[in-house]
Amino acid sequence: MLKDGHGIWGKLWRFFTSLKLTISLLIILAITSISGTLILQRGDPHQYIEAYGEAGYKLIKMLGLYDVYHSWWFLMLISILVVNIVVCSIDRFPRAWRYIKAPLRYPPLGLLKEMRPQETLKTKYPLKEVTEKVKEVLHSKGYRVEMLMEEGVGRVFGQRGVINRMGVYVTHLSVLTILIGGLIGGIWGFTGGMTIVEGESSRNVSIFGTHKVITLPFDVRCDAFRVSYYPGTNTPKEYRSTITILEHGRPVLTKDIRVNHPLTYRGIKFYQASYGTISNLEGTLTLKVIPRSGEGFVVHVGAGKVSPLKDGYTLKLVAFYPDLVVGEGNQPMNRSDQLRNPAALLEVEKGGRPLYRSWVFAYFPEVHSVEGVPFRFRYISFKGLQYTGLQVSKDPGVWIVWLGCTLMVVGLAFSFFLSHRRVWVYIEDKGKRRHVLVAGNTNRSHGAFLLHFEELIKSLKRALAPGKP
Repeated sequence: MLKDGHGIWGKLWRFFTSLKLTISLLIILAITSISGTLILQRGDPHQYIEAYGEAGYKLIKMLGLYDVYHSWWFLMLISILVVNIVVCSIDRFPRAWRYIKAPLRYPPLGLLKEMRPQETLKTKYPLKEVTEKVKEVLHSKGYRVEMLMEEGVGRVFGQRGVINRMGVYVTHLSVLTILIGGLIGGIWGFTGGMTIVEGESSRNVSIFGTHKVITLPFDVRCDAFRVSYYPGTNTPKEYRSTITILEHGRPVLTKDIRVNHPLTYRGIKFYQASYGTISNLEGTLTLKVIPRSGEGFVVHVGAGKVSPLKDGYTLKLVAFYPDLVVGEGNQPMNRSDQLRNPAALLEVEKGGRPLYRSWVFAYFPEVHSVEGVPFRFRYISFKGLQYTGLQVSKDPGVWIVWLGCTLMVVGLAFSFFLSHRRVWVYIEDKGKRRHVLVAGNTNRSHGAFLLHFEELIKSLKRALAPGKP
C-alpha cells in the first residue's frame, strides 16, 4: 500500500491524507475569502490607488487580491483541497465498505457476551420456531435479516441503516463536486459588462477589473429601453430593455429584461445593470420660451444645433447635462448619464452673433435666469438617445455546484438522521428450554439505540412468551 511505503509516493500519500492539511487549507481559504470580502473585487485601478496608495495597489495587483476567487493561487488551493479529499476518501473507504459487503454476521459466543447492550431470554418453543420468530420480530423493526442453523444452535443477524456508513463519503463527494464546479466556473466562467445604444448591437464583453474583452459567438441588440419614475420624483421606479439575440444576423430570441429578471442564452446570463442618456451626440431638448412681450411658446432644439425663436432670434443648445454637478474649479460635469438633475446651457443669437447665454435647470427654474433679455426659458423635457448597461456572466460550473449541494443534503441526512444498527441473536438448545442471547450495537445515537433495544426485547419477549409449543 502507498500509505505504508517509505519512498516519495508514501510520503505524498501520508501528506495528502493528513487531517492537518485539510484544516490548514480550510483556514487559509477562509482567510482569503474574508480578504475577498474586505477588498473591492474587480474595481478600477484608481479606486485601489485612492484607498491603498500606489504601493498598496501594486501589492494587491501582484497577489491578485483584486480578483481573489479567480487568482491562480486560490484555484491552486482549491485543487490541493480536491486532491486531499479524494486521497482521504480512498484511504478510509475500504473499512466502511467492509461493513456493507462483509459485515460481522456470526461472531463467536464469547464476543457476543462482551457486547453491550445485551439480554438473555428463555423459551420453550422449538429451536427452529424460535429462530423464525426472532427473524419475524427483527423484520417488523426494519432490519434486514440473515439466519444460520447449526447443530443445536440457531443464529440470527439483523442490520438496518447500513447506508449511514456511506454518509461521510457522500458528503465528501458533495464537497468535491462543489469544489470542481467552482474550479470550472473560475477557469472557464466570466463576469463583465456591455453597453448597447438603442437600435445597435454588440458582442463584446468587458471583463470587470481587467482590460480583457471577450467576444461572444452571437450579437446582442437593444431594441428599446424604457424607464419609469416614481410620481413627482426623479427616482427610477423600473427600467427595462428589450433585448434580441442574433445568430448570423438573424433574430433567435427577444425578451424584456429588468432588474432580477435576466435573459439566459447558451448558458450566458444578461442582467439589467444600468442605463443612461447620450446627450452630446443626439437628443432633443424641449423648452418653454417666455418672451419679454407676447405669449409664450414651445421650442425644440437638438444637441449642438440651432432653432429659430422669433423676430430673427435663434437658440443654440451649447451643452446638456443629464445629471449636473460642479466639479473642480467650479466646472460643470456629469455625475451620471441618468436624468437625475437635468440642466442645459443655452445661447441666444441674432444675425449669427451671440447675444447672451443662459442656464436652464429642470428642478430649479429660477436659478441663473437672466433678467432684462428678450427671452427666458423653462425646461420641459429632454429626449436623448438612451443606452442600456448589461451585466454579462457565464458560470459553466453552476449546475455542478447545485449537484454538489444536493449530494451534501443527502450525505448529511445519511450521517445525522440514520445510524447503523446491528443485532445478533444466539439461540442455544438447552434440553427443554432454548436460551436466547440478544446483543446489539450502533455507531451513533447510543441513547436512542438503548431505548430501541428495550422495545426490541419487549417485542421478543411477547413473541417467545409461553403458549402452545
